[in-house]
Amino acid sequence: MDTAITGGRLLWQTIRYGGGWIALLALVAPAGAVAELLLPAVLGLAVDGALGSGAGWWPAVAGGLVTVVVATDTLGQLAVGSGNARATARLRHRLLRHLIGLDPRTVAGHPVGDLVSRLVGQAADAGQAGTTLVLGVTSALPAAGSVVALTLLDPWLGVTFVVGLALLGVLLRTFVADASAAAAGYLRVQASIAGRLTETLAGARTIAAAGTVDAETARVLAPLSDLHAHGRRTWSALAGASARTAAVAPLLQLAIVAVGGWSVAAGRLTPGQLLAALGYASLGTGLGAVVATLNRLVRTRAGAGRVAAMLAQPARCHGRRTGTPGPGQLVLRDVTVYADD
Repeated sequence: MDTAITGGRLLWQTIRYGGGWIALLALVAPAGAVAELLLPAVLGLAVDGALGSGAGWWPAVAGGLVTVVVATDTLGQLAVGSGNARATARLRHRLLRHLIGLDPRTVAGHPVGDLVSRLVGQAADAGQAGTTLVLGVTSALPAAGSVVALTLLDPWLGVTFVVGLALLGVLLRTFVADASAAAAGYLRVQASIAGRLTETLAGARTIAAAGTVDAETARVLAPLSDLHAHGRRTWSALAGASARTAAVAPLLQLAIVAVGGWSVAAGRLTPGQLLAALGYASLGTGLGAVVATLNRLVRTRAGAGRVAAMLAQPARCHGRRTGTPGPGQLVLRDVTVYADD
């Protein structure tokens, strides 16, 4: 079975493992995003009201929106932590039960360190599938909502913002491809080092007696250069995406300021609407959360792939017959468990 397909299926199953916490996050995260989208418009109306006949009740509305943002963010953090913990626990339990049910010879083909890495590290990464999906969708709402809001304020503002977002999308597309391959390679090499170390610790006395400590150390650390390369590639991809975003986003905000100022001079925008446009430009170009979510998605996919690879191993089949009823009993004495070579 294809590991990539199995990993994708496992991600959807893990989302369900989050239970009601994922549903709560799916409610509060979009609600908070909508409140953030409404806030610049309300502040603009409050400014226009203050410059005109009075601010009216718009400042109170702005205060209410801020309260909603704070409340949804608090509940969202609770849902993220609890949902990830619940999904990770169920996924680890499933993987552990499957490992126990495998043929011992199949398990022996994987170093202990590799199995522990999948059970502890990669299961935790895959357990974030539900929250990563919800936060990924929610992180796109500010950009999409800002496009709509800016277009309603002035079509020229919407066109300017769409062009800038298209450029940012092209820059972030390469990050996902590069970081996915680097993360998968990093986890694979890390598991290899863990497996070699476990083997060395098991035979520590023999190694010490043979005087081959230096040679064994070199063997364990031999893949370290590959780990270093994959790690540098991962962080280089993340740094590149962050640098491109940091360079383009301010330029896009300046473009919105220029077009908005021109619209105010032409009488198409009020001062309050210009303030709202600046707020939407800042909200829509704040793609730090998008980059962080993409990075989390990369690790989640890589972790799910490694966990799914073990779950794809066929477990032993046991018969379903029960013993014949009677007064006899089965007793095991001095039973020894051993692994044959």
